[in-house]
Amino acid sequence: MSVSLAIVVCGPQLEVAFRGPGQAVASMVRLAGVSPRSTLVLAAADLLVEDAGLEPSAIDRVLVTRGPGSFTGIRAGIATAQGLAAAVGAEIIAYDSLLVQAARCDGAFELWAAQPGRRGEVYGRAFGIRPDAVPKTAGAIEVHAVDGLAGDRRWIAPEALDLGNARRAVPVMSAAEALLRLDSLGARPQPVEPLYVEGPPIQPAARK
Repeated sequence: MSVSLAIVVCGPQLEVAFRGPGQAVASMVRLAGVSPRSTLVLAAADLLVEDAGLEPSAIDRVLVTRGPGSFTGIRAGIATAQGLAAAVGAEIIAYDSLLVQAARCDGAFELWAAQPGRRGEVYGRAFGIRPDAVPKTAGAIEVHAVDGLAGDRRWIAPEALDLGNARRAVPVMSAAEALLRLDSLGARPQPVEPLYVEGPPIQPAARK
């Protein structure tokens, strides 16, 4: 069994999860409103590895979210993951944060995953959820106004992300645990580089 560390820093919460030999359930640290993230990621990783009775050198896979989401969080997360992987000689694997959000759910239904965008907006993407399978994308990444999310669509997003009156799906795990799940399901790794999404240009208010 691989020894894996998962890092999620694209949204309003920092999550770090660890799974080692003999661990049926991953250990996890979650913090909100954190800065600087890189320092806390390393502190959380040290805590989880120490709790498992291992040395950092035991880590052989570092998983990280690559965006979309918080610009600062994306850059800090990837840089920290790359530095940690290089230091311990681990493989680094990245997945987009919307896929990770979708992987928090299990069952058989359609949903939309969301991550923080510009003020009053979120990045969203549709997915098909199937039991014990990698979520299947059902369209391109879109930019949505939060006040327009209410309706029949079901959404999954970080708990601290305001979705207004949108109907929320009930996750069965955290985002960091979902990162580990994607890896165990054999999801194809994505480039270890930031995934930024450009929204439509902001139009100045018309003069009266």
